[in-house]
This record gives sequence, structure tokens and C-alpha cells, in this order.
Amino acid sequence: MFHFACLITFVLALATSHLGWAKKHPVAARGTDANYISALNIANRFLEAWRNNDPSAAMPLLTNHAKQQSTEDGIDKLFYGLSTRAFEVTHGKAVRAGRYSFPLLLLQTDDSGRTRRKFGEIVILNTGKNDWAVDKLP
Repeated sequence: MFHFACLITFVLALATSHLGWAKKHPVAARGTDANYISALNIANRFLEAWRNNDPSAAMPLLTNHAKQQSTEDGIDKLFYGLSTRAFEVTHGKAVRAGRYSFPLLLLQTDDSGRTRRKFGEIVILNTGKNDWAVDKLP
């Protein structure tokens, strides 16, 4: 009986602490909807293509606007060069209806072991019929 009472107390304390966290983090506490998840999925797919040095997998994920804003040299610079890559994406936000921005950190290590960090954002746009694409490169 004592263990059950302790368990109930623990669960209530955990729930209460989460409510306090939710008040301090209203964006994260609101949860996510299907559009946010779709946008995040495209951001992750693009960044995985970047991590794997695979521009052919990334190019179909770009809007025409993103392709026009990026030169071929700029895309080559983004995808080629350094050997080991990783990325961190933080909680995104709706910029406006059908458009999400995700802050991120790109990490790259060259063959000599030198690591570079690049902070930026990736913007994902609903292009219609629930199709999502990268509208701004990191």
C-alpha cells in the first residue's frame, strides 16, 4: 500500500511539473500538427541528403524559388568538400500559414579533424496539395 501511495505521489508531482514547464514553453507545449510534422519531415530528408553528400536526393526537395536563389556553385559548396557531417534541428515555428522555419546547426569535420559550425535556418513551404519543399537553404 505504501508503494502505491508513493507511485501516486510521484505521478502527481510529475504531472504538476510538466504543467509548469508547459507554461514556460508555450510554443512547444501547444504540440504539433500534421503540417508541422510534414514540414519537419522534409527538413530532415533534405538534411540527411546533405549529411550523405547526395545533392541528387536533395534537389527534388527544393522549390523553384530556392533553386533560383542558389547558384550552382553555392549548392556545390554546400554539398561537397568536408568529410564528416552532422546536423541539429531545434523546434521550428510557423512563420505564416504553410511556411515553417527550423533553426539548425550544421557541423562539418574535414580530414585533418578540424570542425566547423554553421548556424542557420531552413525554411519549408507548403507548395499545394500537402506537398512540402525547402524554400530557403541553410
